[in-house]
Amino acid sequence: MSRPLTAEVPLELGARLVSLLNVLLLEDDPLDAELIQERLEREGLSVMLTRVDSDGAFTEALAEDHHQLILADYHIPGFHGLKALELARRTRPQLPFIFVSGALGEERAIELLKRGATDYVLKDRLERLVPSVQRALREARESAERQQAEQRLRESEERYRLVERATRDALWDWDIRTGRITRNNGLWELFGYSTEEVGANGDWWRATVHPEDLERVRSSLQAALDSPGEERWEDEYRLRRKDGTHATVSDRGIIVRDEQGRPLRVVGAIQDVTAHRAAEAEALHRAEFAQQLIGMVSHDLRNPLGAISLSATGLVQHANLDERHAFYARLILTSAERATRLVRDLLDFTRARLGGGIPLHRRNVDLHALVRQVLQEVGLNHPGRELREHCQDAGRGLWDADRLAQVLGNLVSNALQYSPKDGPVSVTVVGEVDAVSIHVHNIGEPIPTGLLGRLFQPLQRGEDASDNSRRSIGLGLYIVDQIVRAHGGTVSVRSSTQEGTTFQLRLPRIPS
Repeated sequence: MSRPLTAEVPLELGARLVSLLNVLLLEDDPLDAELIQERLEREGLSVMLTRVDSDGAFTEALAEDHHQLILADYHIPGFHGLKALELARRTRPQLPFIFVSGALGEERAIELLKRGATDYVLKDRLERLVPSVQRALREARESAERQQAEQRLRESEERYRLVERATRDALWDWDIRTGRITRNNGLWELFGYSTEEVGANGDWWRATVHPEDLERVRSSLQAALDSPGEERWEDEYRLRRKDGTHATVSDRGIIVRDEQGRPLRVVGAIQDVTAHRAAEAEALHRAEFAQQLIGMVSHDLRNPLGAISLSATGLVQHANLDERHAFYARLILTSAERATRLVRDLLDFTRARLGGGIPLHRRNVDLHALVRQVLQEVGLNHPGRELREHCQDAGRGLWDADRLAQVLGNLVSNALQYSPKDGPVSVTVVGEVDAVSIHVHNIGEPIPTGLLGRLFQPLQRGEDASDNSRRSIGLGLYIVDQIVRAHGGTVSVRSSTQEGTTFQLRLPRIPS
C-alpha cells in the first residue's frame, strides 16, 4: 500500500529554495513513517511522502518518475532492503537513496554504501535524518550539474572533431594565460607545415606572416583584445607557405573573456583565400577592360553615325527624290538617330561605371521652355498622342540643358510607350525656393512590385513593351538616375492601379 503524507513548511537546501520535495518512503510500520514525517516537519522541510511497503508497490512508485529522494527501511517483510537498493539503482540511478532502519551493523552498512546507498540513518538517531537528506540532495544536484557539463563537453568535443573533418581551414586555440596555442592539421593541408614545425607558441606565426603585414595584424589583434566589449577579431594578410610562396589568408577569431572582460582565450580559423582574391581581381580587370572597350567603341562610332545622319538628312530634304527613295532616306535617318542614342547611352554608362560620372556643362536654363521643347520633339514621333504641360512658379536654375532634355525625353517616351494609346502623359514642373520638382505621369498598368526596386539598375530589361505590364529597364533609367545624381538631385517612382505611374525628379537650382 502507499499513502502520501504532506507538510507545508518550505525546504531550503543551501542557497536553493525548494517549495516541495517528493519523497518515496519504503516502510511497513505506519508509526515509524509518522515519526519520520514529524522529524522532517520539525526541521523545516516541505515534503510529500509516498509510503509503500511491498516489492510491487515500490516498483510501481519508481516508474512514476517524479520522486527526488528515496528513504527505505532495510527490514521489510518479503522484500529485502538490498533488493530495493539494487532495483532503484537499476531504474533510477540518479535518485539519492538513504536507509532509515534499525540496527544494521558496521559491515552491512559499509556494504550498502558500496552497493550505491547514499547514506544510512538509524531510527534511534533520527536527528541525523534532515542533515543527511540535505547533503544527499546537494550532492545529487552537484552530480547532475557535473554530468550535464560533461555531456556538453563531450558534445562540444564531438562537434569540434566533426568541424575539423568538414573544414579545410587551419583551426587554432590560443590560451592567453599560458601562451599555449593548439592547432589542427589544417596548416599542413593548406601551407605544408607539420605540427612539430609549428610548435605550441606564437613564434612560427610571427615568422611566417609577411613582414609588411605583421605589425598591422598584431596591432589589430591587440586592439580587439584590449576592448572589453569586443568578442570577434578578423583580418586578412599574407602568410608564407612551406615552399616559400605567399598565400592570402583570412583569419577570424572568437575572444573568450572573464567576468571582468579580460581576455582568456581566442579560438580562430585561418582560411586560404588566395584563389578567391585572384578571381575577384581578374573579374574586376575584365569588367574594367570591357567598360573601357565599350567606351572606346561608343566614342569612335559617333563620327560615322554623325556622317550617316547628316547625309540622310540631306537626302530627305532633297526635293527631287521619288517616294520610294524618300522612304529609304527617312529609314536611314531614323535608324542612324536610334543608333546614335544607343551609342550615347553606352558611352554614358561606361563613364558612370568607371567612376568618372556623367559630365555636365551647366548654364542658366529655363526649365519651363525646355519642357515645352522636349514635348514638341517627342510629340513629332508620336502623332495623335496627348502630351500635357503644367508649369508653376520659377523654373530657372544652373543645369545642363542637353542632359535634362535627355532625361525628360527618356521618361516621356517611356510613359508613352507603356500607357494606353488614348491615355494622356503629363509633365508638371513645380518651383520651390532652392529646387525644382518635375513629375512625369501616365495612366495604365502599374509597374510590378518586384521591379520597382530595380528600375534604376543597369543592364536589365523587362518584358516586351507591347505587353504594357512591364517596363523596359535597360540603360535608359540607369542613365536618368546618373544624370540627376550628377546635378545633386534625386529621382523616385511610385506606381499603382488607381493613380498610374509617376516619376518624380528633384533638382537643386544651384549646385552645392
